[in-house]
Amino acid sequence: MRKLSLLSAVAALAVMAAPAFAGGQTNSAPTWQNAFSNATAKHGSASALSLNDNSIDQSNLKFGKGVLPFQTNSAPTHQTANSSAHALGGDANATSVNTNEILQGNLASGGKKKFPSQYNSAPTTQSAVSSAVSIGGDANALSANSNGVSQQNLR
Repeated sequence: MRKLSLLSAVAALAVMAAPAFAGGQTNSAPTWQNAFSNATAKHGSASALSLNDNSIDQSNLKFGKGVLPFQTNSAPTHQTANSSAHALGGDANATSVNTNEILQGNLASGGKKKFPSQYNSAPTTQSAVSSAVSIGGDANALSANSNGVSQQNLR
């Protein structure tokens, strides 16, 4: 009996399934970002900054004759920013910021052929937490999440 490795089996299935997916367009950009900062000062000020910045531009274009079975964009994003600042005898400043901008577009144009299915997905999870403690100075904590998503499907 011949042994078939898992990798060989997967490769064989991919070759057999390739015609079913020929001509499709797929973009995928999963992103996980974590930023953690801590600052401690005994005789002065303490400042901590945690920043996640994410920008994704995905486009699928199809012009002319022929069948295009699908156009898919996927950009799941998970961002976590945590900052803490502790100062004794000075100011404590902690800032946590997550920014996320995703642009997705699908365009299919051409003859009288069947147009594809078009799908855009951009689920986003954001968490920003800041804490500042000061004895003998000011304490400032700022947490911000910003998410901008633009999705288009044109046929």
